[in-house]
Amino acid sequence: MSDTNRTIGPRRPLLAARQSSLQAGMLVNAPSRVEALRRLVAAGQYQVSPRWLATKIFRAAGVNIPG
Repeated sequence: MSDTNRTIGPRRPLLAARQSSLQAGMLVNAPSRVEALRRLVAAGQYQVSPRWLATKIFRAAGVNIPG
């Protein structure tokens, strides 16, 4: 990259990156979005694998799954 004039800017602190990801997660888990997904599942238009759901929950909790 020495032949380009592109520079690399300063990195964001880890704490700021973690806070922004938490805020993004809050938008995904908004009550209106959860309710819309619940309606789709109840109508049979969206299917959720119990194994996939359990894996997501365990990973979010920081539990290692043997497998």
